[in-house]
Amino acid sequence: MKKLLIAAGLAATFVLGGTSIAHAQKFTLKYGHVGPVESDDQVPGEFLKAFLESRSQGRIKVEIYPGSQLGSFRDMIEQVQLNTLELTHTTVGGIASFFPELQVTDIPYMLRDDTIAEMVAQSPFFDEARQAILKKTGNVRLVAVGNTGRWRSFFTAKKQIKSAADMAGVKMRTINSPLQIEFVKALGGNPTPVAWGELYTALQTGVVEGTKNAVTDIVPTKMYEVTKFVTLDEHAYLYAFWWMSDKWLKSLPADLQDLVIDGIQQASMIQSDWNKEFESRAMKTFMEKGGKVYVPTAAEKATFVAARDKMKVWFKQKYGDEWLKKFEKAVADAEAQVASRNKRLLQ
Repeated sequence: MKKLLIAAGLAATFVLGGTSIAHAQKFTLKYGHVGPVESDDQVPGEFLKAFLESRSQGRIKVEIYPGSQLGSFRDMIEQVQLNTLELTHTTVGGIASFFPELQVTDIPYMLRDDTIAEMVAQSPFFDEARQAILKKTGNVRLVAVGNTGRWRSFFTAKKQIKSAADMAGVKMRTINSPLQIEFVKALGGNPTPVAWGELYTALQTGVVEGTKNAVTDIVPTKMYEVTKFVTLDEHAYLYAFWWMSDKWLKSLPADLQDLVIDGIQQASMIQSDWNKEFESRAMKTFMEKGGKVYVPTAAEKATFVAARDKMKVWFKQKYGDEWLKKFEKAVADAEAQVASRNKRLLQ
């Protein structure tokens, strides 16, 4: 009888132990990004780690790999596609080689302000983009859309730009993107692709005379030492795209799938809000360091906006008009909603 009780106890232990092990099964979510530990890319990662590890009761472990430890934007999207990386976060440039049509979101002066940009981020446009990109890549799922770095404007070293006429011949640094290069050409400037790590020296030595970036890029890198003017034309909103391995997501139990999607959505909003607050501090620092800020008048802004139509023609010739029409509709719908809201508020 004693041996039978011991055997029964051992059996119960193994059963309970098996249940405990099954309950504590861990899934690992690796999040890779290109920013340093102090960047806006890291902030949402830290939130996501705390959120998922606590609310999953230890079933999900989150590992963060900052500073391009896992490679470039392209490298990490390829890893997501191969299901060797669970999550990454890029600008539109990161997905351009996989789905170039999404560059439509980077056509200058399409989005007039944060409200419109944020409404478009939650619009059916990105639901359609999600399905198209997942179908084309086989495994890269767009889980959230936010902001990384606020708005691009023109920073210059020696010359204040007030209108498009002032851009004539200016050697303006761009990323190695056909759309960005053509945009500077459309304004009469001299587009000069320069790697980010070489930009400070290029501005210092006159290889380029300006750069199209956000103040949230300029201040942390101390480029206020070599750029003294900024023209707040705000030609492009820096959308942040969160890409996840669809196979990994679908491998989770249903409750954890919902938790992961919720966590990434919240992380995206946290990054966007953090960038808004940081932008105000960065602009203050830029001015304290001697930087001059210029906001174009309506007439001056119109000279810049004329380049938008040229870029629409360029985009249509390269990629057709399907996604251009979709994006234009998303923007128009957002503008109509805002106009209707404002009308109600003024009644």
